[in-house]
Amino acid sequence: YVNYTRHNPRRNVIERYTVSDSNPNEANYDSSIIIMEVNQPYTNHNGGQVSFGPDGYLYIIFGDGGSSGDPLGHGQNLSTLLGSLIRIDVDNISNTNNYTIPLDNPFIGVSGAMDEIYAYGLRNMWRFCWDVETGLLWGADVGQNAYEEINIIYSGLNYGWNEMEA
Repeated sequence: YVNYTRHNPRRNVIERYTVSDSNPNEANYDSSIIIMEVNQPYTNHNGGQVSFGPDGYLYIIFGDGGSSGDPLGHGQNLSTLLGSLIRIDVDNISNTNNYTIPLDNPFIGVSGAMDEIYAYGLRNMWRFCWDVETGLLWGADVGQNAYEEINIIYSGLNYGWNEMEA
């Protein structure tokens, strides 16, 4: 699974590849399946990490879309995937997507919210991982001017960007 930025239009692409038959350390380019695409308004803060959690679901971070101060207000907007950590099930597909939504995602059924969102209010969390001893999910987020931050990420929590920094 990879997360990369494409242009014309600018967007994040989440794509799945299988390994090559001849080399298990090489992706088979012809095996490409696009899981999702998310439009990006600016060239920075496009996030990037994808990782499977201990629950078997795929977690993907999308930055707030860029520019200074989140001028489009994505961090506090549950109707966009920007500024959010999302969680999807890639082992099952729906009629319209190459994934389904885990039934315990926190915003399922919330009016105006994207079902894929696991946590929001993130500027551009560029790295996250699970602590093997505690099971906690730790995330490193980019600050605006004064602070960088490290958060423990909980399902459904708002991490405050762009109303506050760190």
